[in-house]
Order: sequence, then C-alpha cells, then structure tokens
Amino acid sequence: MQTSTTSGYRWKSKDFDRLPDEPFLTYEIIDGELIVSRQPHLRHGVIIATVSQLFLPAVKALGGLAIVEPGIVKSEEAKDNVVPDVAIVLPDRLHLATGRTLTGCPNIVMEIVSQGCIEVDYVKKRDLYARTGAQEYWIIDWQQKVVQVWTFTESPARAIAYTAGQVITTPLIPVLAIPVDELLG
Repeated sequence: MQTSTTSGYRWKSKDFDRLPDEPFLTYEIIDGELIVSRQPHLRHGVIIATVSQLFLPAVKALGGLAIVEPGIVKSEEAKDNVVPDVAIVLPDRLHLATGRTLTGCPNIVMEIVSQGCIEVDYVKKRDLYARTGAQEYWIIDWQQKVVQVWTFTESPARAIAYTAGQVITTPLIPVLAIPVDELLG
C-alpha cells in the first residue's frame, strides 16, 4: 500500500525530520512529491536477498558495490530522495558511496514491485532514474513474473522484458548472466 501527497507543497530532504518515525513505513520524495509506503510482502525481501547473492560476486570482482536499500539524496534541499531496493555502484561511481547515503544515481538501480507501488516503480521511479543518470533500471515484478530492464545509455531509452526460461545479461557487468527463474524463485 502506498500513498502520495498532492498538497502542492514541494517536499525536500530536510522535511523528513518533521515526519513521524514509523518502523513499518518508508518515506520517499520524487520530484517534490512525498510518497509513503508500508512494509512490503515477505517475498520482496527474499528477492532482494537473491539479487544480492547473484550480483555480489561479479560486482565485487569489478571493484564495485552491491548495496541493499541505500538512500539516494543529493542535498537537504533536494526534491528527490528515494530508497531503491538494490543499487549497483561500479568503480566509476564509487565516489557517490562515501557518506551516509548515495549522493547521486548508481549505475544500476533495481526495484522489486510491491502491491500498491506499481505506478511509482513503473513510471515515477523509472522517469527519476532516467533523468538522474542511471545506466540501467531493473523492475522485478514477481507477481507478473517479469523483469523489465530499462537501458538509458542510448536515446531513446529502451526496455526489454524477460520472463521464465530467459537469461538476463548486461554490458555493464559482462561476466554476469542471471536466469529469470532463479531471480524470481
């Protein structure tokens, strides 16, 4: 379940301090809009763990990082402040991972779709990651049994949908081959 505010106020990162500290809620800001989500389904966490296990050896071998649920924020005045499920930071962007949160967009961003977050994951976050410099955006939809991989390195952006029996590869991590069946369990 997810809600967004449409009060006309443009939220900024510094506004998080005035929100209640709720253990089962996540607050994010996309283009100044506050988005509140509740704790996702258990399956969501299982897929995050699987993604991490599949990516970590190849990413580590390249000298990069695979980070679970990092915050991405540029400043206290930023109107975008999100917490993707998984971020892949390759050596060319390691400088973004030196503080409490990432200070810019990682190379690859992944979101595991939860019920009630469909529009945010498929549209709002896709648009955000495209305009803030992600090279790829993976939308892992376990309910629909599909993984969309958006590539933003060329214009126009393109998406490939992967389903059961297929293997996902990425030029960003050449040694990586992820079977969709293994990813979705």
